[in-house]
Amino acid sequence: MLNTIQSKDNPKIKYAQKLAKDAKLRGESGTFFASTPKVVMDILRAGFAAESLFFTQNEYEKFAAELDGENVYIISEAVNEKLSEDKTSQGVFGIFRMKTADMGRIYSAKKLIVLEDIQDPGNIGAIMRTALAFGYEDIVVSSKCADIYSPKVLRSSMTASVKLNVCKVADVPEFVAELSAKGFSTVATCLENSKELGSEKINLPVAVLIGNEGNGLSQQTINASTHRVKIPMSEQIESLNAAVSAGVMMWELRGE
Repeated sequence: MLNTIQSKDNPKIKYAQKLAKDAKLRGESGTFFASTPKVVMDILRAGFAAESLFFTQNEYEKFAAELDGENVYIISEAVNEKLSEDKTSQGVFGIFRMKTADMGRIYSAKKLIVLEDIQDPGNIGAIMRTALAFGYEDIVVSSKCADIYSPKVLRSSMTASVKLNVCKVADVPEFVAELSAKGFSTVATCLENSKELGSEKINLPVAVLIGNEGNGLSQQTINASTHRVKIPMSEQIESLNAAVSAGVMMWELRGE
């Protein structure tokens, strides 16, 4: 028989709410919160261990064949409304354990994305969604990037974020220098002393470097790169959104 939760003040529900809002708690606990049927079921299918799964009765009946009953809770409509992140009833929620990133795989990858201090969760999510579409399955983020396990990143990435190998580094310039020394084409997006994207052949393995929304890449990271490129565009606009720039770069440097 499945467990049920009727009260909005249930400790598990309060913890789930806090986990959704608190990046520090996510980091300390090694767990994260997810919502909506698509996101939760995609995370389960990606092999993440579920600590708790919450379903309304109607939603549970849709997915019961994929659930083993362990750690599954049927929730009341009041609890559903409490956990929902907007006015639309979502009906499916979960708390999952984070996976350990595979840093060793980074160095054998043919295509990488390196994100330096991207702070908008929507941009991170959009970049990850595009990365998966273009065959970039490994991403490196700086410690100042938005939390990849935030609900907004999970939603905006269309759960691409849980299908990628995402590693974090403390010192991006040092990491880029290491990649350059290992034979990667490390491609910095910048204006100074740069060539137009597509004007020269850039060989695999490649690491596409994307910087902060306001400041771009740090000068140290640019200095550590092997290539500096700029995206040709109209003189009527100064720059592109970080996620759009990343998408253009990944498409151009996607390889065969």
